Amino acid sequence: MNFLSPHSNPGRSSRLTDNPAGHPSLRGAHGLTRDRRRGAYIGQLRTLQHNVSGKVWAVDEDKLYIEDFTYDGIGPDAFFWIGNGSQPSPKGHLIRYPLIPPDAKPVQLPRIDGQNILLHLPPGIKVTDMNWFSVWCRRFTVDFGNVGIPSDIDPPRKRVLPEFQRLAHGLRSGNITILDARTFYIPNLHYDGQGPDAYFWVGKGTKPDPKGHKIPNEVGSLDVLRAYEGEDIELQLPENLTVYDIDYLGVWCVTFKHNFGHVQIPRPEELWVPPALGQTRIKPHWWYKGEPGQTHIAATEFDNCRQLNDELQVEWQAEENEVHIRLTAKMEEDQYIAFGLSPTSGKPEMLNSDIVVAYYDKDDGSFHAIDYSVTAKSQCDGTFGVCPDERVNGRNDASVIGGERRNGVTSITFSRPYETNDQLDMPISRFPDLITVIAAIGQLNTRKEANYHDEFVTKNSVIIDFSSVGDNSCALLVGGGRKVPHDHPWSVNIIRATTNFTATIGPTGGERGYSAITQSPSWGIAWWINDMLIPEIFVERGQTYYFTVQGGNDHTNSARYHPLYITDSPEGGFRQKTSEEQRQERVFAGISYSKMGTPEPTAVGGMCEWRHMGVDAWEDSLSFDEYKETLYKKCDEDPPGSLVWTVEEDTPDLVYYQCYTHHNLGWKIHVVDSGYKLRREGNNGGSVLASPSLHTAIHALILLPALMLPLR
Repeated sequence: MNFLSPHSNPGRSSRLTDNPAGHPSLRGAHGLTRDRRRGAYIGQLRTLQHNVSGKVWAVDEDKLYIEDFTYDGIGPDAFFWIGNGSQPSPKGHLIRYPLIPPDAKPVQLPRIDGQNILLHLPPGIKVTDMNWFSVWCRRFTVDFGNVGIPSDIDPPRKRVLPEFQRLAHGLRSGNITILDARTFYIPNLHYDGQGPDAYFWVGKGTKPDPKGHKIPNEVGSLDVLRAYEGEDIELQLPENLTVYDIDYLGVWCVTFKHNFGHVQIPRPEELWVPPALGQTRIKPHWWYKGEPGQTHIAATEFDNCRQLNDELQVEWQAEENEVHIRLTAKMEEDQYIAFGLSPTSGKPEMLNSDIVVAYYDKDDGSFHAIDYSVTAKSQCDGTFGVCPDERVNGRNDASVIGGERRNGVTSITFSRPYETNDQLDMPISRFPDLITVIAAIGQLNTRKEANYHDEFVTKNSVIIDFSSVGDNSCALLVGGGRKVPHDHPWSVNIIRATTNFTATIGPTGGERGYSAITQSPSWGIAWWINDMLIPEIFVERGQTYYFTVQGGNDHTNSARYHPLYITDSPEGGFRQKTSEEQRQERVFAGISYSKMGTPEPTAVGGMCEWRHMGVDAWEDSLSFDEYKETLYKKCDEDPPGSLVWTVEEDTPDLVYYQCYTHHNLGWKIHVVDSGYKLRREGNNGGSVLASPSLHTAIHALILLPALMLPLR
């Protein structure tokens, strides 16, 4: 008898049927049950010992539901267990149950008689990557009961919808997500609150009308809607409704029968979202309603809390073998909080620090706490820089316990051992000891890793004793979203009609420079071409171009090693990619390959860098030229590198100049056909290129008199 029974992928072809329990469900074309109330059916637990039984369902990619679970509770060290391989083994992953309260040690399974149980898989574990689920005794390595997970299991997934239509009263939002069959997540909600009788509204049909009905707001009230100013909220449908029963969600004024805006819900046969089992419900003891337009997070459960600034607070609790830490901040969805230990007592320093980077992943609604080391003030290149420990042969010793995000406020709780036995980590004393901590808030990059911080919160020394009790200086943290500057970007610099370029390194220009121009997070440095911050360059097919490269040549220090290359990748960073990712990227210049097929950058030279005369003056600089006046250029004596690029005929219309070592340092190169020459001079005073068509015309004028001479 095979341990794992094969199943086929249900695909998108399905029909309504009845599952064994009699609930409405969708059955895939090859027999896998899709139940809208419980999820994707995995199978019946095989009873081996201690009366283990129950039906197992995949609620979504990282949650399981066990229906009618039974276990006699006699096993000495039994836990829910999940893993890979042909059968359950000690190499599996422990699933905490119950998840809350977060004890220092997982609680072994008690006696359970016919209960329905919701399980949250450990962070980073997906049911689609696992082979089996078991009730497992760790002490004696015994399997009490198991079920194989089909290799093509298709669990429900959150569904992202468009934003609200913008019809009246300033209603707008980000893309709305169906978290489960009864819960909507609405980010960045704006509404002026001026509708006299307006409510969140659901119903049947193509748009809101009087036949629909109101649903509670984010705090469960059916009062007339207040104003919203960029808040993130969740709405839950009444218990008698699911998303399969409605066609739209909108804002409707009852008195004037006016639709302020709505979003259409896909047809039921096109939806496959997680069932509503309470997995997205906000914990009421963390949140309560305050003044109109404000939501608060109560600082409870922890013995200690320190207010680091108006936007960030840290709570902590000493446990037997580890410290529990909760970070709460007003921040954007694509930002992170960094918190950790300074290497120097009494002085907050980021270099050589030991930090945890905590963030909310808006793509799947999960929370993360990742152990980082800071070996250089630069973007992680896989060896040096601000790197997750796991990327540089270390271990992630931070474990997520829980998290919440609501109304622009993110709260993430994690644990961290006092001693980790990881050479990249600093120890935390379990006895009274004054430790200097550091904290920062910044942007995540496309890899969901920390980019250069926007704000170093602990500019002054902050001292914490992690063994303390009653150290509390926190006020209630008011929500509404972190006030991130949204200054107008500087005008984009353009370079045309030149064949010679000089590439140096310089600052990104804060909120008016790189991030505002590219709409991508920056590390804090960027390419400057011909003394301009990330200009857009225009080149011609068939023409040869010459780059003098001064990005640094110290390959042992990634902060001073920025080879230039030309690529079709908008982010660059060729060295950080896997072999498969490198094969998918098209490189036009700046990289050569050894006989063994190893890539090497060719455009490497001494460092030339634009630096600040004082503090970064981007906020006070209304133009790039004003900003440039606050900088000076410092260059090494080492000779520059060189990149020569002849643009081939099949080069795409848009490519990029980027850094071989790091992501997001460069910007666009526009490629045009030969003969398309703009007559104006380039911004950097470069030589003007004459087009082939102009040469042809001049040549014809020279020959014309000779052609008109009479034949002899």
